[in-house]
Amino acid sequence: MQTQWHKMFMAAAVFALIASGCGQKPAEPLSPAPEPAKTADPGSSNGSGSGGQAPVAPQPAKQSQSVKVYYADANLEKLLEKEATIEFGEEKDKYLAAFNVLKKTPDDATVSLAKHLTFKSAQLKDGQLTLDLVMPDEARLGSGGEVMLLTALQKTAFQFDEVKTLEILLEGKQVESLMGHMELQHPFKR
Repeated sequence: MQTQWHKMFMAAAVFALIASGCGQKPAEPLSPAPEPAKTADPGSSNGSGSGGQAPVAPQPAKQSQSVKVYYADANLEKLLEKEATIEFGEEKDKYLAAFNVLKKTPDDATVSLAKHLTFKSAQLKDGQLTLDLVMPDEARLGSGGEVMLLTALQKTAFQFDEVKTLEILLEGKQVESLMGHMELQHPFKR
């Protein structure tokens, strides 16, 4: 079994060398190569350690979860709660996925308050969720819009029981206000 695998690997390597010499991208012929390594790993765990191939890291299975998301009504007068399903790899990725769903409007009766925001990261440590975002000029709203956005961000974060506080950063820094109307708490508490 191991001899067949080595022959297959060598054939793939020779093919990759020939293909790269012909001006093709080496990534294309090499992409199928990790597949045989996955099937050979369980059977070859006898400590032989041959070859210089790096182990293939398993990709986490996609998880999905239903969350509450918050939008403004068409007149930007009140906050509306909707349900959405988020997908994420690892458990720690669910927070960023939940914030990113705020950017998409589910229907014509709702307006995304976060449409132009970029959520860089959302990391939980010791009960505090730190949300780092980028806000271009087109993301700025009036005072009512800023209040609704901050409320939407807090409600999104605090729907997760493990989140006790929310720290909102603008490009990695604490700021007094996101848009100049409302003062930010550092951090917001549940």
